[in-house]
Amino acid sequence: MNVCSLPVYDYWHPKVMRYVDYDFDPTVSCDKNFVPFTRLVDGKWDVVEEKKGMNCSARCISGIDDWKLNITDWMAPGMPVSCEFLEAVCWEGSREVYGYIHSQVIPKKPTKPLKNPDAPNVFVFLFDSMSTGLAKRSFPKTLSALSSRLEAVEFPFVNKVGENSQPNGMALWFGKLIEPIMGKNYGGSDVKVDWEKEVYCRNHLNHSIFEDFQNEGFMTLQIDDWGNQMVNYPNCKGFAEAPTHHYMHPFQMVYERFGTNITKNHLKGALCREERHAVFEYFQQFVDAYKDTPKFTWMWINTVAHDHFNGFMRVDKEMAEIIDRNADMFDNSFVIFLGDHGFRIGMRRFLQTEIGSLEMNNPYLSISIPKKIRQKSQAVLEIMRQNSRKLQTHFDTRATILDILKYQPADSFNNRTLLEISGERGHSYLRRQPSLPRTCGRLPIQPEYCICQVEKVTVVDENLRNRLGILLIDHIHDLLDAANFSSMCEKFEFRETTSLLHYGHTNHSETSHNYEITVMADAPSFAQFQTILKHNKKTSQVSFGNIVRLDRYGKTGDCTNNNKYEKMCFCKGMTSVQRWWYRFEKWCMYLDDEVQDWLAIA
Repeated sequence: MNVCSLPVYDYWHPKVMRYVDYDFDPTVSCDKNFVPFTRLVDGKWDVVEEKKGMNCSARCISGIDDWKLNITDWMAPGMPVSCEFLEAVCWEGSREVYGYIHSQVIPKKPTKPLKNPDAPNVFVFLFDSMSTGLAKRSFPKTLSALSSRLEAVEFPFVNKVGENSQPNGMALWFGKLIEPIMGKNYGGSDVKVDWEKEVYCRNHLNHSIFEDFQNEGFMTLQIDDWGNQMVNYPNCKGFAEAPTHHYMHPFQMVYERFGTNITKNHLKGALCREERHAVFEYFQQFVDAYKDTPKFTWMWINTVAHDHFNGFMRVDKEMAEIIDRNADMFDNSFVIFLGDHGFRIGMRRFLQTEIGSLEMNNPYLSISIPKKIRQKSQAVLEIMRQNSRKLQTHFDTRATILDILKYQPADSFNNRTLLEISGERGHSYLRRQPSLPRTCGRLPIQPEYCICQVEKVTVVDENLRNRLGILLIDHIHDLLDAANFSSMCEKFEFRETTSLLHYGHTNHSETSHNYEITVMADAPSFAQFQTILKHNKKTSQVSFGNIVRLDRYGKTGDCTNNNKYEKMCFCKGMTSVQRWWYRFEKWCMYLDDEVQDWLAIA
């Protein structure tokens, strides 16, 4: 872990392209003639076209905290609207025939006076599960616009710092490590977490990066297209109050939980409208409302490709249009386009390839800087390009954002000297970084996620494969037992070790050996687990790293109410219908894998 050969590969390799479908679009048969029955314009809502026998009403929505809402009584058309989110519903008799959530941005005053009137905007666009390779294949128009129009610099060697969105998001928003690093057995160091679950989940959160911008006088926006956003999943308290001046979470709460049945379906695609379209509209409303005010926005898109390997394809044109529509504004702003991690669940055959296992841990990142800064001097672009050729993490991205906000303005963005920010784990891309080699052992990166390339040799010894696979299943049971979840979860039965890779060529005279292992459990779960392990042949001692779940497991671990252990649990209390449906989905995914392989061979 203290040396790093950075991964360089063909993003369009045939082993990848066999899974790529540029025509994927679940809305291809949607109603392209649909026009909303209602509208919200200039603070007033009304019905666009009255229809005989149809009765329409609307109600205002606002947030109390991340789990509770204020919902007003229904109001008639023509009434003034003083809220940012409005659910409009129409009935024919008692039957719901139309539901729609409108949005508007009502300008507010900044939290504190603006410290720097010339402060540039900072816009962050985060697409969940977007690896470097997936971005390259899925966003040709967007990446071309960022590169040619905004001179964006790509950082192809970013390493995720946690398995899923939450640990990576906590690094970006709060600068905190919430997954331990067990690197001692692999040439690195063991690192304890900054926050235990009791801190980041059982208590309300504050002191986020949004607060930093508000304290500098920026107007702020956070928008997400999923109710169980990063700070709330699976059942965490999240924010006690809106972390930004404008916060889209109440919209998602109505759409997913508190709205009428028909409203809950209006963004499912049948009307050619999906969750992200509402997000894009709210973003545009925000930037239009604060044209001459420094802005900080963070858009987090979950629903497009978290569960769909080809989901980003249909968004490329839309993102390119957003860039084109706001070209002048973006040209004078910092624009950050990134993923939190790569595609990581489902597509078993792809994830088991060398490229798939790499992309899972390698989120995309590009950053563009304001035109007036890059025209004044190419030095900042040059240092960014130098840093782009090194291993980086989300902690470094966060340090860069803080540098943009708090430190560079005093030097007109001309300072390239090393900056150590108190309490932060990362280093700004706009400056020289520490001269020590940047490796997984020196950076806050768990060894099981490390993208640095080492030689791996397939182990064919069936006895060893089975023995280590059974030990991994036993280890998972031990973890559940230690966390007092054993009584809730069925015991896994070992089915097979689908992959066992030895780090480096096997030297039988050596006592200690490191492996990457992937195991499948037997029915009813057919769970797929992956980790790294260290095996001492002399003592027969085996130590395991963090456990990664590779297959989709839905709500089968919900009984734990714990995002660390839900992936390791197949709950005993599931109904026969739930079990049948889980098995059916597993069978469909298996058939899909087989079809993909057959098509590739054909």
